[in-house]
Amino acid sequence: MEKIRIKDLNSISKEQLKGKIIVFPTDTVYGVGALYNDIEGIEKIYEMKKRDYGKLLPVLCSSIDQIKEIAETNELFEKYSKLWPGALTMILNKNDSTSESSNIKTIALRIPNSKIALSVLDYFGPMNVTSVNYSGEKELNSPEEIEKCFGEYIDYLVMDTNELCAIPSTIIDCTGETVKVLRQGIINIK
Repeated sequence: MEKIRIKDLNSISKEQLKGKIIVFPTDTVYGVGALYNDIEGIEKIYEMKKRDYGKLLPVLCSSIDQIKEIAETNELFEKYSKLWPGALTMILNKNDSTSESSNIKTIALRIPNSKIALSVLDYFGPMNVTSVNYSGEKELNSPEEIEKCFGEYIDYLVMDTNELCAIPSTIIDCTGETVKVLRQGIINIK
């Protein structure tokens, strides 16, 4: 595991990050991520977390433009995307161009309100990101704890820090006619 600062990220190419995972702070909790659709990196996250493969990983983006490249937007998206950047995860339908051969037609997306996370996402593009923990257990939010528990799995640990709210994001499904709240987090959706 290499400890790295944001200012040194530009020494790593997107190509070098393929098959690897990176841990960095978001606005809610620390996230462990792999490049979007990087099967090898994503599998490492599932292995590290002992996560059920039926539970998809959310995708973090740095902008609405990145989201529009991989998801279909609609009126609900237009309404709730005004809450970004922030602790809101929105489920949308995937663009046909990103649906590959998978039967999964939806995608969970979020734009975090964190300069560090946005810097990572600006540089590498969308990433599959989830909390740093064993699946179903409490999130780890200190670099020391993360290194102790998961250091053997992690390729890069961003050492820059920011304040975390330590409350997971609200998750809403925007694929239907009306919004469905799947998990109530820090942002209250009725």
